[in-house]
Amino acid sequence: MAGPSSAPTGPAEPAEPAEPAAEVPWRLAARRFAEIVCPPEVRSGQRAERVLGEFGLMLGSLPPAARKALAVALAGVEQGARLYPPARGRRFTRLDDRVASAYVRALLARPDPAAELVRRLKSVLVMCYYELPEVQREIGYDPEPYIAAVSRRRLDRYGPQIRAHEAGPGAGS
Repeated sequence: MAGPSSAPTGPAEPAEPAEPAAEVPWRLAARRFAEIVCPPEVRSGQRAERVLGEFGLMLGSLPPAARKALAVALAGVEQGARLYPPARGRRFTRLDDRVASAYVRALLARPDPAAELVRRLKSVLVMCYYELPEVQREIGYDPEPYIAAVSRRRLDRYGPQIRAHEAGPGAGS
């Protein structure tokens, strides 16, 4: 072989590019979108940056086509705002909260594939917000006791079958 192949056979692209955060094209649009679609507390402390970190991890876990679709959705939201009359030709990241919120509501109300892509983008960013440990604590989300109770119940109920399976075939003969 003459050199490296461009075929997508290697590991997934890194979630966070090596360049500084300010130069990553999608970060500003994603941050602004998160400020609009997530609860207002996303603006407190470093939450918005942490949401973007979760979003980067989420993007890294997606297949390339899904990553590209979300990147296209972000670019569409960013540049599409120019066509929204109240935006008066400004990009999404340049809109004030009132106009940006109205723009996102207008996008989400549309019955077309582009709106579906924006809905998916919203879902991913909101999910990233609720993945933050402090947000989970604030809303009282603590799955550990439930998981422990279900694990105990299943072990009590299916313990002999689990142990027999773990021992392998013919262990009980």
